[in-house]
Amino acid sequence: MKVFRTIGAALLVCVLLAGMASAQSWTTVKSPAPQAVGPLLQLRDGRILAHSDQNGNANVWYILKPDSFGSYENGTWSSGGNFPANYSPFFFSTAVMLDGKTIIAEGGEYNFGQAVWTTLGSLGTLTPFTGSVSWVANNPPTGWTSIGDAQNVVLPNGKYLQADCCSKRTAIFNGPNSWTASGNVLAVRNDESGYTLLGNDKVLMVDVQRNSNCNGSLKSTEYYDPTTGTWSCGPETTVQLWIQNDQELGAAVLTYANTVIQFGGNVNATSVLDVAANMWKAGPTPPNGQTQADGPAALEPNGKVLAMMSPPPLFQGPCQFLEYDPSNNSLTNTVNSPQCPSDPSFVGHLMILPTGQIASISFDTTINLYNPAPGVVSGVAPTIFAASNHLIKGSKNNVLHGIQLNGLSENNAYGDDYQAATNYPLVRLTDVNTGKVYYAWTHDDSTHSIAPNTFGFTKFDLDPNMPGGQFHMEVVTNGIASNQVLVNVLSQGT
Repeated sequence: MKVFRTIGAALLVCVLLAGMASAQSWTTVKSPAPQAVGPLLQLRDGRILAHSDQNGNANVWYILKPDSFGSYENGTWSSGGNFPANYSPFFFSTAVMLDGKTIIAEGGEYNFGQAVWTTLGSLGTLTPFTGSVSWVANNPPTGWTSIGDAQNVVLPNGKYLQADCCSKRTAIFNGPNSWTASGNVLAVRNDESGYTLLGNDKVLMVDVQRNSNCNGSLKSTEYYDPTTGTWSCGPETTVQLWIQNDQELGAAVLTYANTVIQFGGNVNATSVLDVAANMWKAGPTPPNGQTQADGPAALEPNGKVLAMMSPPPLFQGPCQFLEYDPSNNSLTNTVNSPQCPSDPSFVGHLMILPTGQIASISFDTTINLYNPAPGVVSGVAPTIFAASNHLIKGSKNNVLHGIQLNGLSENNAYGDDYQAATNYPLVRLTDVNTGKVYYAWTHDDSTHSIAPNTFGFTKFDLDPNMPGGQFHMEVVTNGIASNQVLVNVLSQGT
């Protein structure tokens, strides 16, 4: 639980990433958000959806659109629609569904600033390219009395798995107002844990209670098997990563080394899961007593993990940004954003952008962009196959086949309170003559698996307002671009 906050002020292929300034530096989105925002979601037409939070009207969403050259730094804001009038949550579940148009939001630790662990939820329908999002109420699973700040994950089969913060229960979303009960976790409850999708198609949860079903351990973990809908005991972490008084936990990120770095909550420690070996090893001790009693982390294209941390006492600053390097199991300070040192880690949100930059926001009107050191880990980029090189602007349901279209990680993490996974393909077209960038709208993927070398396809619609001409077309997932295919975009009837 967090206090309601009042806003104050591994081989590398070295390629430059579009839209970056200098390595390991920060730039700022020039146009402030219309009001303070927190959670960020990557829409499948290249735009970013941001939720107003804490101060102001938390019913409201906004959309950041990149400029004509794909720059988010020079992007512009528009309306992202409003939640139903009775729903104004803080610390809630979010996801973009595989149909490309549905955004799901469930629960909330607070509603209109009151601690209620609400079961309210809402579904948004996106109008691609220039439109807003239309939001309607969505009923909770039958019999649930809480969802609160619970975690979720979109499974490899595209189904959305929702936790109940305050019980063992989970449920699969079937569609508007419809859910099916899934397996209960083995711990006392889901609260304060997170779900991490793995490359073996299972889901990891690190428990934050003594688990009597897993040897009574204080270091227990669990795996969810989507094929059976059941949970089983996993290996124990190397150290207890939470304390009894608060039961907070940090982010867990699946790296390109097929390891998961789990940051301790109000504990100055980390632990690292070797997924293939099914074994935890000691992670690096964060410098200067840093902890992450809730907080964000995101995977950089170069393989490092950017994390926002802060020291005890609970939910206090000053914050510090660090980078975890799986190649040598190290955790070192990096340059801070302007939001540090004043903010604690729990107010931070991180999300990878298609440019390879990482957006950072702390319930503020200012979005800062982290520019990682350049480079992309070998073998992790998506690969697309040659398709028809003649496309018609405004055309729908074009099909693009490829390998690793969903990337190899959900990329972004934040304990239990927020989810902003970006493991789905975006189609980007760059005009050969002008360099201007246009995003298609992707939807209805064949799979959501992040297993290595997964073959699949996505459908995409072209913006009816884009010009004709020759374009370099590529898929970008988790900020990493595929190979390029040269295509001709024609006007209808030509």
